Amino acid sequence: MENPAPERDTAWTSEGLGRGEAVSRWMTYFAERREGSPIDVQVHDPECFASKLVSRGVGQVRVLRLQAPAQRITHKGDHPDHGSPEHLIHFLYALQGTLDVSFESGEVAVEPGHAMLIDNAVPYVLDMKTAHEVIDLIMPQQWLAKHVPGAEIAIGKPVAMWRGWAPPLACLMETITLQGEEYPLPRPLIAEQLGALLALAIGSNEAPPTRRSAHLTREILQKIEKQFADPELAPEQVAQELGISKRYLQTLLANSGTSFVRELNAARLDRASQFLVDPCLKALSIGDIAFRCGFLDPAYFARQFRQRFDATPRSWREMS
Repeated sequence: MENPAPERDTAWTSEGLGRGEAVSRWMTYFAERREGSPIDVQVHDPECFASKLVSRGVGQVRVLRLQAPAQRITHKGDHPDHGSPEHLIHFLYALQGTLDVSFESGEVAVEPGHAMLIDNAVPYVLDMKTAHEVIDLIMPQQWLAKHVPGAEIAIGKPVAMWRGWAPPLACLMETITLQGEEYPLPRPLIAEQLGALLALAIGSNEAPPTRRSAHLTREILQKIEKQFADPELAPEQVAQELGISKRYLQTLLANSGTSFVRELNAARLDRASQFLVDPCLKALSIGDIAFRCGFLDPAYFARQFRQRFDATPRSWREMS
């Protein structure tokens, strides 16, 4: 899967093609598309197939508009690294036809006039039982996070595009798909406008509660402090204990200027520094102390310790 290519426009139509050839090319396009990872497409009625699409590159994002008959799209999710260029988020805006979206956690119907964020790293199924027209705003997660911190909390929740601050975003997305080669501003500047309007649209739907976010961040840090000695401690485990997603946990920590690994290593190293100078633990080897603090690799522990305290574990113990 590749990052949406900036400022690259493409268009496709089934007009003038035989039914079999049109369906084959349609499926090939989605299997090899650059706007995201490959997906499986099942056309409900190949005998009545007519479709077209246009895809506009706008800065780091891509705006895709397609008209298609009833079909079912299955995306298995490829779990890219959080914050990597391959981690994409889609904002699907239904112009005509209902989008029935199924996740592992449940189902959501996106009615015409509504839009919804979908995480490309999560498996999902889109079932359009009738002919439909959709605009898809495709964004790198890292780009989205700069404009909409904590956007993960809005994933899977429909937004009414005629209400609140959403209408300007709907108009801009439609205008981009209808625009030719000429733009009144450089495309990266238009992408910035998309980011600002998306922040307003999502905020008008459900803004992440500041107090709850702060409370969750404190709980995450407290759990790391209590469970640091577990060598298997991972963000997935803490997120599950708190009833939130791993990505939301990572976003909460990133918004506080830190990360799970940074906090976990800090907690382990702080305790190790105390154990090394504890007279009651002089009989323990440095490797044993590393293990008691959650480090399985003594060499990794030694490197991390030296980076944090500018001293080796052995010299730290000898200084006591």
